[in-house]
Amino acid sequence: MVVNNMQTPNGVWRKILSIEESRNVSINLINLDNWPQWNSTAQRILSETRGVLNEGDRFDLHRIERQQLIEEMWEVSKIRTGQNPEFTEIRLNWLGQTSNGKKSGTALNTLTLEVTVLCKEEGGIEIAAWWQTSKWSKLFGGKVQNSAKQIAKQWLTDLSTNGIIEMKPIIQKAYEEE
Repeated sequence: MVVNNMQTPNGVWRKILSIEESRNVSINLINLDNWPQWNSTAQRILSETRGVLNEGDRFDLHRIERQQLIEEMWEVSKIRTGQNPEFTEIRLNWLGQTSNGKKSGTALNTLTLEVTVLCKEEGGIEIAAWWQTSKWSKLFGGKVQNSAKQIAKQWLTDLSTNGIIEMKPIIQKAYEEE
């Protein structure tokens, strides 16, 4: 989904943080290796790349829910950083979800999250979300829209509580041939 900058998001959530906390959030957000340490829905990550995210990168967040493997697929569509003021902005597009290998979450057609971290006094995190639901999802009322909101709110909570500390990237165990 291409998000028009003039289009109003479906929802925006903010959390004020200290400058140091905001800097840590920026580092932890941009480094995919740190995601399992701050993102409660990313128990494991599958990605072709490691480390710092780049535009075009795709990754899957894996978690176990009710004894089922849930995979959420995401793509990085935009990254911007700046120094005056110091900020990091990343736009992520949700590419769908599977449950035990079968497509699920089809009531949500699109979801785009734009996470902005401003590293200055009275700065912090802002998450803007745009989503579209399928026509048949109207049968469920606000439940589908609520799930889109919950993803954005959960990321805000996770970043503002777990992502504010300096993290050491998880090192993959190296295997040597004998």
